[in-house]
Amino acid sequence: MPAHEPGAAVDTRHFSPNADESARLAALRSYCVLDTGREARFDDLTRLAASICETPVSLLSLVDSDRLFFKSSFGMDIRDLPRGGFCDHAIFQRNVFQIPDASKDPAFRDHPLVLAPPRVRFYAGAPLVTQQDLALGTLCVLDFAPRLLQPRQVEMLRTLAGQVMVQLDLTLQAMRDPLTGLYNRRQMEESLHREILRARRIGATVGVMVIDVDNFKRINDTLGHEAGDAALHAIAGELALCVREEDIACRAGGEEFVIILPGTCEEALRQRAEAVRRCVEESSVPAGGAKLKLTVSTGLATFPDHGETGPAVLRAADTALYKAKAEGRNRVVMSPPKAFPDLVAGIA
Repeated sequence: MPAHEPGAAVDTRHFSPNADESARLAALRSYCVLDTGREARFDDLTRLAASICETPVSLLSLVDSDRLFFKSSFGMDIRDLPRGGFCDHAIFQRNVFQIPDASKDPAFRDHPLVLAPPRVRFYAGAPLVTQQDLALGTLCVLDFAPRLLQPRQVEMLRTLAGQVMVQLDLTLQAMRDPLTGLYNRRQMEESLHREILRARRIGATVGVMVIDVDNFKRINDTLGHEAGDAALHAIAGELALCVREEDIACRAGGEEFVIILPGTCEEALRQRAEAVRRCVEESSVPAGGAKLKLTVSTGLATFPDHGETGPAVLRAADTALYKAKAEGRNRVVMSPPKAFPDLVAGIA
């Protein structure tokens, strides 16, 4: 793609929230990479990009709803910036987006990184694009003098961006439970931690559902483990249909599932959980050559009302789950202010 010419029109679709942006943000969050630490495999790629493009700075940026998060940086110590600027425009391209001299470009000359130190002049960004054609961010290079990349450098920057996506996709595969396709327990814990950090930063809430399939042991005992696995796979499919793009559905282990719902208050969480319960109850689950009618019990808790950390919120939701099972199953229970000391944690 030719360099962006100063004064030329720039795609500003990102300023108006729409379905495409919602899908893009959901895809970004599905990789569970926001607010994670440095990793050598990504640092190697940013360092290589700077070397090939002969620039002092290279960044791996992820464009969140309100900020840029830098998973890796070379030549500049930076973790995040408010959204708006170079990468915000680059994600709407499908080739390398270049700004020869930002100080002379009306679209970028007032950006803080241009006006004040380090006084960026040149930018080139290759979008990080998923198989669904959704851009998560960029692999970009910066310079403090006007310039343009050579065609070979443009091609190599694009290639390195592709390698970033290969690494992200490998990570995504490792996050998934092989039976259900939902996130695994380790990723559940890490995702809940990140969502609570995000909620604390912006003053939001996080809802948690802990869902247990009622009387699941009977399926394994009467129909066999293959039928049990088929039932779990089907239940996971029902849960996936009930969640929003921004929700995080996980298999915590065995017949227990967890759904993390960013920005969900207590009343909305209760309504969503009832909808999930009814969805499962009204479905016929194929397993062992038969159609099974299953139900689920669900415990609910929220950050910050029921806990200030991920483990605390999960414990509160687990306590509510035990109460739901003790009261007859196939029901939703919200965690109370205090735990239930008289309930036995081993209720099946």
